[in-house]
Amino acid sequence: MNILENENLIVESKNFGAEITRIFSKKANKEILWNGDSKFWGRHSPILFPLVGRLKDNETLIENDLYHMSQHGFARDMFFDILNSTQDSITYKLSSNKDSKKLYPYSFELLIKYTLKNASLEVEWTVINADDKSIFFSIGAHPAFNLNFNECNSISDYVIEFKHRDNVSKISLDGPYSSKVNDIGNINNLSLNNELFINDALIYTNIDEISLKSSKSNECVTVKFKDFPLVGIWTPYYKDTKTTAPFICIEPWYGLADNINSNKEFKNKEFINILNPKEKFCTIYSIEI
Repeated sequence: MNILENENLIVESKNFGAEITRIFSKKANKEILWNGDSKFWGRHSPILFPLVGRLKDNETLIENDLYHMSQHGFARDMFFDILNSTQDSITYKLSSNKDSKKLYPYSFELLIKYTLKNASLEVEWTVINADDKSIFFSIGAHPAFNLNFNECNSISDYVIEFKHRDNVSKISLDGPYSSKVNDIGNINNLSLNNELFINDALIYTNIDEISLKSSKSNECVTVKFKDFPLVGIWTPYYKDTKTTAPFICIEPWYGLADNINSNKEFKNKEFINILNPKEKFCTIYSIEI
């Protein structure tokens, strides 16, 4: 386990998946990040690459060949090297290899950098095209935050506040696949309840910032992701008990699950990103406690 620490936060991460496994607030004396209890969900904050969401039938056509990839891609289940480490930052690197090319034929480098800045964690992604042709990819975040502010007892004790640009659209899911798009204009806040997640994640466009707040305290977690095209909000819903898990994921995305009517061409996916040879994609989001 690799540890970053300052006067406000302790952040732990691991080489497997370059995943953050702990965010602890010293000021609040609380665990902010979900603990990965597999009874509910066995992850903490996986990196989604080169997929966000699910492929139709878990397969896709790239360069006229058929490839199989499971939901959210393979990076979360691969070992990253440490490229650089300081007292307040760590950078992980994944390079394409024989295993990745069985799933995704492109040559690439993926860098994940975590930096502590006062009471926030900055997350920087860099995707480098190491191929001799253009490559297509999606990338996304999936941090899960504990619902235990001030010992709240129910998801209904929480509210989400939004900051957005332009008009907001909501993308509905049909099973695991994207479907209808509805223009909702402005959205300022959303009171949480179990039923919101019956059909899986809530997906919005044109959001720049989301704050998860308790109605019973002043504690707050804010995820900032200016100019990201999409964000997902998710917690598992259990039909038998009509309940949800004790965490909320706030997921900034550059990518989306296949459309229900997808023709399976990877390059035609909605919100897909393209990099020309030797180009790089770089973006940053932050988690503020």
